[in-house]
Amino acid sequence: MKRNLLKFIIFPFTGALFIMGGAVSCRPAEELSSEAAVTSFTFDTDNPANSIVTVQPVINGDDSILFSVSSGAAAEELAVLVPTITVSEGASVIPASGQTVDFSNGPVTFTVTAQDGRTVRTYIAAAGIEEAQEPEAPDFPIDEQLAGEYKGLIDILLGGTAVGSDIPKNITVANAGDTAVSLTMDNFSFSGIDVGTIHIRSCTLSLSDSPEGGYVFSGEQTLSLTIGELPATVNGTFGNDGSIFINITIDFSGTPVEVTFSGSKLTGEESSEALISSFTFDTSVPANAAVHSASIDQESRTVSVSILNDTTGAQDLTALIPTVVISEGATVIPASGTPIDLSGGKSVTYTVIAEDGTESTYTVSVKGSAYFYDFETWTSEGAMYPEEITNPVGWATCNDAVGLIKKMGPMLGHPEYNGEYPVRPTENGVTGKGAIIESVYTAKGNLMGQTIPAVTSGTIFLGTFNAFAAMNDPMTTTEFGILFEDKPLTVTGWLKYTPGEDFYDENGNIIDKQDLGTVNAVLYEVSSEDETLNGSNIYTSEKICATGSFETAGAADFTQFTVNMEYVKDYDPSKTYKLAVIFAASKEGNAYRAASGSIMVVDNVAIICE
Repeated sequence: MKRNLLKFIIFPFTGALFIMGGAVSCRPAEELSSEAAVTSFTFDTDNPANSIVTVQPVINGDDSILFSVSSGAAAEELAVLVPTITVSEGASVIPASGQTVDFSNGPVTFTVTAQDGRTVRTYIAAAGIEEAQEPEAPDFPIDEQLAGEYKGLIDILLGGTAVGSDIPKNITVANAGDTAVSLTMDNFSFSGIDVGTIHIRSCTLSLSDSPEGGYVFSGEQTLSLTIGELPATVNGTFGNDGSIFINITIDFSGTPVEVTFSGSKLTGEESSEALISSFTFDTSVPANAAVHSASIDQESRTVSVSILNDTTGAQDLTALIPTVVISEGATVIPASGTPIDLSGGKSVTYTVIAEDGTESTYTVSVKGSAYFYDFETWTSEGAMYPEEITNPVGWATCNDAVGLIKKMGPMLGHPEYNGEYPVRPTENGVTGKGAIIESVYTAKGNLMGQTIPAVTSGTIFLGTFNAFAAMNDPMTTTEFGILFEDKPLTVTGWLKYTPGEDFYDENGNIIDKQDLGTVNAVLYEVSSEDETLNGSNIYTSEKICATGSFETAGAADFTQFTVNMEYVKDYDPSKTYKLAVIFAASKEGNAYRAASGSIMVVDNVAIICE
């Protein structure tokens, strides 16, 4: 960079010139001063005539006086300069101070005559033209401020028609020289057209007036893309707050494609996590009435929605409203609460954009039906003693067995039982009603030749309870399973469990053992609707296709349980199956081993199917 250099055109200077002459004075010559010096030479720049002076005169030891004027000064301006000159006491100068002096033809001689009239000294004053300065190149902070990853949104116009808006994308800015940057947008596409990576090799930078303290850039290039060689122009701005705006225009076979990007620079400390952590449906919303639940498979990035079996087809699936929870700092498209259409086998893709712009996609679709039991409705229909017994709709219980003990036991010499029935409703379910399942003390004994256990295990199951079968074989009273047309994958729900204190063995003796509550599921093949498995073979039959189990030693509050079906045989939809789901307050109750007072409470049970 050049500083203020003076370019002078100066004639050869002469030294001090002494002229001998007969000066006449009123006092003796020896008393008059012989000093003949210029002590001050200036230009008053408040005087418009002197406005072109940029550097005040300097009086040098060789009696030269040098000053500078602006590089654009005209000859007319140089011809009317007015210097202010101070000389030695009693001396005089020509041209005089305050007189207009013409510097347009080069240096000007100023003659100073001392007081004695004999001593003369000459000074040569010259104007130097200040050379024009080359503009100082801006020092662009490319690596420190501009280069990096920018996260933002893209809008796309094809021939003036919007074909994409608010599309999340990251753009990389890199150093392409002292005054240039490069731009890279990976995997660009629009309207189903895979364009490829847009890479602008060089965009020239310059300072920006608006925004103040920012930068503007522009460039043009023929892009080598998957759809061909396409001319493109680019311009944009960097804000001093880390923001960026880019406009890229691509000539797509004569049709302009205009891509605009608005974003902000990442700090490098942003999270890269882009997960859907929760995907649920508020079933109190009428649009979601057909949905039971949704499950997320993070490995495959899929969300499977289960539809209630008894409403499938009856409810509209075209405007389901999910609630989507994502990683902190991330965004998701479509947004949580946006209606989606899952009817007719459709799927919806969700894009999660992490705080740093990392993307992941999830596919949401209906993957099966769900059979749901909320235990809100109870009935006495089919009960042996309908005036006393109610059972949850769709389920069988051990209530009839205890009813026989209650009614017939005393008549046949068995101790009287006046306690509550083992299975009964409670108003304190997870939501609304639930089912209490209790193991009750029925006193070991005999009823019509069949053993009555000391404790009758509370049991509720899918199937039928045949109390009169106990006359021949107590194990056949529980006819487990209902016809089932779908392939069950999971049984889930909510339960509480408190084990009883006194555990009785099969001989009616109290032993040191803790009771366990269990949930079991068994899918088995049948040749007819009348075929069934019972307490003697439900876990051992060769007809079993799949099983699953869950057990608990205690849960003071409602806890969600899950029973995953494990298939030991291939499922064949052309075959006929029955499914049994069995809740027992005492794990070993079928072997007449249980704790009196063991209580399980269950609610909102669902069978999720493929």
